[in-house]
Amino acid sequence: MSYPSVGGKSVTNTNYPGIQDPGTIIETAAGKIEYGTAGEGPVVLVVHGAPGGYDQGLGLARIFTERGMRVLAPSRPGYLGTPLDTGRTIAEQADALAALLDALGIDKVAVVGTSAGGPIAYTLAARHADRVSCLVAVDGVSQRYVIPAQAGKVEQALFLSDFGERLVHALMAHFPGLVISDLLSTEGYLTSKEQHERVKQVVADPEKLRAVKVLCNSMNPYRLRKAGVDNDLIQLAGIDNLPLSEIKAPSLIIHGTADADVQFRDGDHAASTIAAAQHLWINRGTHLCFWLSPQATEVQEQAVAFVKAHMQ
Repeated sequence: MSYPSVGGKSVTNTNYPGIQDPGTIIETAAGKIEYGTAGEGPVVLVVHGAPGGYDQGLGLARIFTERGMRVLAPSRPGYLGTPLDTGRTIAEQADALAALLDALGIDKVAVVGTSAGGPIAYTLAARHADRVSCLVAVDGVSQRYVIPAQAGKVEQALFLSDFGERLVHALMAHFPGLVISDLLSTEGYLTSKEQHERVKQVVADPEKLRAVKVLCNSMNPYRLRKAGVDNDLIQLAGIDNLPLSEIKAPSLIIHGTADADVQFRDGDHAASTIAAAQHLWINRGTHLCFWLSPQATEVQEQAVAFVKAHMQ
């Protein structure tokens, strides 16, 4: 069902089983783009990782809505309701985000890019500098990427299939520690002792446990995200040089030093190449350190403070 309700553009509401927040598909100059939004105030554009979708952006960026900002979370091409034809390459996806801002009548945003969304966030800031007030990259890819060896066949079967996601959902309901332990072993270079302690901390912390549930839920149903994941792997493996040196916006690069998915060197590379970059390294932080590390609350508050200081 379509509604001509956004700047005269025809939009369509979307609903998916298991996804609490409805999405909206709008026609842009780049093609159809699905997005979700939450909160009120200056706009923070969240560029999700892989797998993901607008639901991941909304769920993992809740700290910004709780601090008086509006989160705009699109589904990148190939994820949920955004067709892959809207933009396959990193540059095309960055341009599509600018087209989304045009369609919604939004002039300027803070950009938060996570994981596989990092290259798109970086490229958006470089190609559309007038639209980006500041940039935060959370364990973002900044160089050529291939699936790490730690993401073995079992982990891929669990997190990159519909059957696996149903199993993960059931395990989260009754044995969350098992899922968290597997996530941390795949996403981080932790010792057995560190991993054991980290699992206990996450299970005992309602906000950290919520973040794990959001992450797991935002991979399901996988069949509606597979095209995006497959395309991401092609695009990320083909990265030569991202236009990092062209970024002028104030930038905060956040990365865990024990990230086994997107290596710490990616964060270091971005921080040393972007002229206006600050960095925040999370000691012994895994790929999920922004949400699950012992320092997560402090780091999130620093990210919010950075965004608020630079938003217009």
